[in-house]
Amino acid sequence: MKHIIRSFLSLLLIACFLYALALPGFAAAEEAPVLDARAAILMDAASGNVLFSLNPDVPLYVAGLTSMMTALLAAEAVERGDIAWTDMVTASGMSHNDITADANIQNIVPGEEMSLEDLLYCALVGGASEACNIIAEYVGGSISQFVRTMNERAEELGCTGTNFVNTHGLPNENQFSTAYDMALIASQFVQHDFLIEAANTVNKEIPATNISGVRQLTSGNYILRTDYTRYYYSYASGIKASYTDDAGFCLASSMKTDGNYVVSIVLGCRVQEADGGFYDIQSFIQTRRLFQWFNSCYSLRDVVSSLEPITEIPVLLAEGTDTVVCRAEQELKLFLPNDVDIRKSYTREITIFSDAEGAQPLTAPISQGQVLGQLVVKDQEGNSYGPFRLVANTDVAVSRIELMRQRLQDLVHSKTFKFIFWGMIVILVLYAAFVTQYRIRRARQRKAEREARRQAAASNK
Repeated sequence: MKHIIRSFLSLLLIACFLYALALPGFAAAEEAPVLDARAAILMDAASGNVLFSLNPDVPLYVAGLTSMMTALLAAEAVERGDIAWTDMVTASGMSHNDITADANIQNIVPGEEMSLEDLLYCALVGGASEACNIIAEYVGGSISQFVRTMNERAEELGCTGTNFVNTHGLPNENQFSTAYDMALIASQFVQHDFLIEAANTVNKEIPATNISGVRQLTSGNYILRTDYTRYYYSYASGIKASYTDDAGFCLASSMKTDGNYVVSIVLGCRVQEADGGFYDIQSFIQTRRLFQWFNSCYSLRDVVSSLEPITEIPVLLAEGTDTVVCRAEQELKLFLPNDVDIRKSYTREITIFSDAEGAQPLTAPISQGQVLGQLVVKDQEGNSYGPFRLVANTDVAVSRIELMRQRLQDLVHSKTFKFIFWGMIVILVLYAAFVTQYRIRRARQRKAEREARRQAAASNK
């Protein structure tokens, strides 16, 4: 009977294990997903680390994802104080430059006045191509100058496969980018709270203008919309969905974890027939799949903590101690696979300034936060992070007794002291020689006097 029960329990455990393996995502939890897209990438926005990639460097049309750079340059101009989001902007005759009849617009016409903020929402939420041109002309002085600035900024960000010829991304054989370059731009985009707030907006009312009535904007980024349950992903944030015949369906999106962003770019997706007569836009499906894989396999982990004691440094003249503990002034957090052993995967190079050749030894007093060295972290692929400044974790007071002893030692070893000391020795030696010679002469003199007295006494007899 006991044998039968044990056999039954063994079979039950095996069955449970096989059932667990059959659960969606269990067997492939650590395996990267296979995406249906021409190119795709998932990037840690803070570090630039690539967590997933598919044809990341292939030049492709990116359609309206171009507007990320248009919005980014506007935000940077606002931060410099050159312009303000509240500025009223008048659309010029160039507002519909290079815009085709089938382009997505919000019917902003020349002479119409709108705030720069509202123009941004028209571009990011409403997908208005003419809004991108109006922003460009206002920020850059002219559309052509703004496009030059777009390319210059892309180069500064490290984009090597990108060329912009317009502000909105409508088809042009000379306008292209890569998934990697778009991720670099998106990583800058999410650093601006105002931009990500706008890009994450589903519905927006634009006030009436001098020409038009109220505009109601609704985002075409279905991954943000709860009414599109096939696409919606609650953790997704922004950024831009777009489509042209040449580019296919494209989506730039992001996800925030513990204050840090990952950005996703998928390019060249198609519409695919699904069950129930639905047609799935794969840019949203593939992005959600990528985010789900990331959430199951990755987490934000401390590679260097600002609270972690890094090393101890010897200190001279300290009160009650002979070392000071130092820590990194800045923490390093990276999105890493859950099974990665940080201690084995990352090495640390510590430089202590007082250990450098010719440097003075570290001496008390030391103030908390005083910079004592630096730290560089390297992964197994050779990527470097840092340098991070190493600072004293606590104050270290000076010992008065040790200070007096040190000053006495310094005095003893000083040239002045040595000069005085040896001078005094010479004087003492000379004085001793003088005294000795004086005593010898005095003894001889006394002896001569005694002899004279003796001879005088003898002659008197």
